Amino acid sequence: MFNLTLVIVLFATFLISPAFSATTTAEEIEQAVSHFITEEFQNRLPDSRIEVNVSPVNPTLGLPQCSHPLTISLPFNSGQRVTARASCNAPQWSITVTAQVRQFMTVVVAARPIVRHGRISAQDLKMQEQDISRLNQEYFTREQDLLGKLARRHIGSNQIITTRMLEAALAVNRGDSVAIEARRGGLVIRTPGVALEDGRINEQISVRNERSGIELRAVVVGNGVVRVP
Repeated sequence: MFNLTLVIVLFATFLISPAFSATTTAEEIEQAVSHFITEEFQNRLPDSRIEVNVSPVNPTLGLPQCSHPLTISLPFNSGQRVTARASCNAPQWSITVTAQVRQFMTVVVAARPIVRHGRISAQDLKMQEQDISRLNQEYFTREQDLLGKLARRHIGSNQIITTRMLEAALAVNRGDSVAIEARRGGLVIRTPGVALEDGRINEQISVRNERSGIELRAVVVGNGVVRVP
């Protein structure tokens, strides 16, 4: 005997079975996350080149098809490792996806080994594309910003030069003859003096006025030039 009730139940089960329902695929989620991360990092550094490697999403999750474009956010970002959240508003669901990001910039590197305390010249430098993902923007994009500075430590060939590797060169050495400036209204009065300490730009050092023999505290304002209040 034909069982109509059984046929109806089986047909209804077939219609609502997750295996046959529309889903948002793992590939769609991965592509959306990759695209968002690339745009986000590109906006931070427009001149950079981005490489994104999204960790595979489980293809058996069977998430319902999202009726709108996925919303992506980056709740966690530490160097090269990024955690993204892909969310759907209708129907509501979300999934966490991880990715590895590499960001490349053309930056200043050492063209040859630079010794500790060596004064940096144009011959010591060159431009080269490097992965700057972990550098916290302490690198340089212009060679002229390094010229004349001193290497705080040894720097190897092709090594990215960062701010922590450098120190400003001395503008005045102890025992140097200096010009002592004093401003009086619109006038600048200069007197010869002698530096009693080493000094960099904007540092305060002791100097001696050669004419009066008086010791003064003055601010270094240029190579061989100091200024008193």
